[in-house]
Formats: sequence, C-alpha cells, structure tokens
Amino acid sequence: MEEEEIIDLVRKHEKFKLSGINLVASENRISKIALKILASDLSGRYGNEWYGGSQYSLEICEYVKKKIEKLFGVKYSLITPVSGNICDLAVIFSFTKCGDELAGISKKDGGYPLGYHKFEREFYPLPTKYYSIDENEMQKIDRDFPLILIASSICPFPHPIEKISKKFDGTIVYDASHVLGLIAGKKFQLPLKEGCHVMIGSTHKSFPGPQGGIVLTNIKEMAEKLSEYLHFNFENGIGLVDNPHLNRIACLGFVAEELIKMGREYAIQTVKNAKSLAKSLYELNVPIKFTEKGFTESHQVLLDLNEVESNKFYKLLEKNHIFIDCIGRIGVAEATYIGMKEEEMNEIAHMMADVYKGKDVKEKAVKMAKKFYS
Repeated sequence: MEEEEIIDLVRKHEKFKLSGINLVASENRISKIALKILASDLSGRYGNEWYGGSQYSLEICEYVKKKIEKLFGVKYSLITPVSGNICDLAVIFSFTKCGDELAGISKKDGGYPLGYHKFEREFYPLPTKYYSIDENEMQKIDRDFPLILIASSICPFPHPIEKISKKFDGTIVYDASHVLGLIAGKKFQLPLKEGCHVMIGSTHKSFPGPQGGIVLTNIKEMAEKLSEYLHFNFENGIGLVDNPHLNRIACLGFVAEELIKMGREYAIQTVKNAKSLAKSLYELNVPIKFTEKGFTESHQVLLDLNEVESNKFYKLLEKNHIFIDCIGRIGVAEATYIGMKEEEMNEIAHMMADVYKGKDVKEKAVKMAKKFYS
C-alpha cells in the first residue's frame, strides 16, 4: 500500500538519524513526552472562541503563555508564530514600511539570510568582527534606522547590545533563534535586559522544543503592535498566522516547564561542551576558528575550512554517522540535551579527527548514539 511507503520512509529516517551523533547547530532532540503531545488530538485542531469544544485549548494557550513569561522573566509573550521566520516578518511589517531601510547583519557575516528585497525593504549591513557586531566600527555610522534587527545564523559570541541601544534610536530587535535555549538558562547574553525592545526566536535549536517561534517583550505597545500580525483578527483581517498549531503550543509549554527546572544547568553544560569539543579538535589538529577568543561562548563551534573543504568533510562525517552542516558549523545543543558531557565531547573530537585523517569511525559513532538515544 502507498500509505505504508511513507511510514517506511519515516522509520528509515529515524533509524538513520538516531543511529548517529547529531551536531547540527540548528536542531535539537524533543523528549518522548513532548513528542506524544505533538502527536495528540491537538494536532488537527484550532483553538479559539470561534469553535465549539475549545475550552481546554484556550486554557492550554493561556497556561503556556504564563510559563514562557516565567521562564524568560518577561511581561508579554506571543506564542502563536509557527516559525522564527514568521517572527522576523512580523517585526519588519510592524516597525518598518515599504521602502524603509533597516540595519542588520549580512548573510556573508553570518546573518540570517532573509530576502529583505522581497518585502520591499532596503538592508544596511552593520560591521562585524568574529560574527558579532563590531562596536568600534559601528560608532562610525552617522545615520539612524527605524529598525535594527540583530539576526544571526552564526553566533559564537554575544553582540554588544548595550552599545547598540545607545548608538541607535530605532526599534532594536534581537533574533535569538540559535541561542534561545542558552538565554532561557541565563547564559550567553540577556538581550531584553541589555537594551533590546523585543526578542524573537525559533524554538527548536538550542531551545529543545517543537519547530515554531515566540516573541518576547516588556513593552505593552510593542506586544500589541506585533499581535496585529500574529493573532487571529477577524475584524481587521488575518495577518501572518491563522492556525497557530495547538499541538506545537502545548509541546512548547511542556518544554518551558522542563527548562524552568533544569534550564540553567543545561545552558551551562552546553557552553562547557562546546568549548571542550573545540579545544579537543584543535589539539587534534582539526582546524577550528577563534582560538584567540576561546573558540566560542555559545553552542556553536566553527571549523576553519573553506567552502569546498567544509562540504567534503561534512559528507565524510555523514558517512560515519556524525552529522554537522555543510558550512562547517558544529552545534552541541542536542548532544548536551540527551546527556553528553565533556568526556563524550573528547571522544567525539577523536572520532572527527580520525575522519579528517581518512579513517572509518562509523561503528564507534553508532555505538555512542545508541547509548544516548535508547
């Protein structure tokens, strides 16, 4: 039967992915209970006063909002975005108009590769150093912008948010997609306390939740403005979200509860693991960036290879059941979440170094993965 073919493909995916060591920086593992919530009856439902039978759906949404606000220590949260990208668009539409120029981090400097021109906005690239906004070069800019969107796909080090907030008068938004789990654990940096007006992010990278997005702020007017695009609005017309996916929201609430209890420990261990892996790789002569800066302050470790070399190494690692991405960006969030620590980072580094030298480590990688995914 054709239906069995897709089931078989899903099983093959799970068998392959969970038989390897996942070091993809933009992914994380979801706990077994959270996965059950994703697959619950909520997955096919809406959840507002328009629909009969929504009593508990409404309670779920309110409960999750409160948990998210407690976790991040904020006054206002929007949990309806179905992706981090939707959060970025809501910010752009809320705080700029067609033809406006907004400032941010360019794609070549590790910025989120949004097609600003597709939405009739101009983009001004801010200067960077170590994939972080360069505060000294930034001071030379003699203009202002309605929106400064700090959105990074490569983010080994914090941004100088306090300096940015003093330099520019526009709305400052921090896209925490990659480091949201670290921020939840009060690690890396705390954008809303350092001068940002709004923090947005996806919830499935260092934050070990379902794919989706959230918006956080302490400013009521900004929360209301963003809700015009992110909440169902029959009178004014639907913006960027119609059905916010109740199963995702419930799953998000479960993960928020989990991180309220152990998020600090998880965030600290994640950074320890990243530093440990980077140091071990470096000592084993695998080229790693930013030795002079201690390699990293986040979950990301960057290989010091060119595009061709990175792509070749990534494919060799995949054959050996170690997964990174094709640009040489390594992430340890999932490895940390499933229980790995510095000892395992050292073992992984030796495996990666062996692959770099042309050796086969598949059996070792599968054995380690089985230990932590079983």
